Amino acid sequence: MHAAVLGAILAYSWTRRRDLGRFLENVRRYSAPDAAIYDAVTAPLLDGFFGQVAGKVAGFAPGGRVLEVGSGPGRLAVRIAQLDPDVRVAGVDLAPEMVERADALAARCGVADRVAFRVGDVASLPFAEASFDAAVSTFSLHHWDDRSRGLAEVHRVLRPGGVAVIYDLAGWIRRFERGGPTAGELAVEGPYGRDGVRWQGLALTLGPIPLAYRAELRRERAAATDNN
Repeated sequence: MHAAVLGAILAYSWTRRRDLGRFLENVRRYSAPDAAIYDAVTAPLLDGFFGQVAGKVAGFAPGGRVLEVGSGPGRLAVRIAQLDPDVRVAGVDLAPEMVERADALAARCGVADRVAFRVGDVASLPFAEASFDAAVSTFSLHHWDDRSRGLAEVHRVLRPGGVAVIYDLAGWIRRFERGGPTAGELAVEGPYGRDGVRWQGLALTLGPIPLAYRAELRRERAAATDNN
């Protein structure tokens, strides 16, 4: 995926040198120089992957509310809504141009009444506590400025028993970005605690080469009170 995105970045850079500042900022935010190029390159590459992710996330929140952090052009959020006609999905992304594309996609696919996108930062999510039954993020965590705070915010907006499914780059790829620990490693030190890490392991490979991992994090249910 990143090799194709890098090729698009290099091609674009030759045609937009006068807009270098915006180019570099966009690469920092979502590994591509332009929202349209990012969508065009990644949509066919990630179509099958998003289908699998959508099925897993929809299974955690049948008929409920799902949050996608780093929703980009909206393709995963729309897939989740198409799988379950009763689910409602909220997407958050730092880039206004991504939110604009995502809104347009939801409208074209006829799910705009159940899928809404807004500009926002994972470090300060614009939602009330315990708003969602499930949350998902794909290839976004390594971009977060404060990953521990971001995961804590996801924990805050999950309902007790809710699950966050975090997909991010394998360690050898993250070293070319910003490195750092995995979602599961960060979660143990945060509000999820060790018991809140349901599972973590490889989620995507190219033959023997690991490309991405998946972590499933749960907000624990409140302990039952003994009234006797």
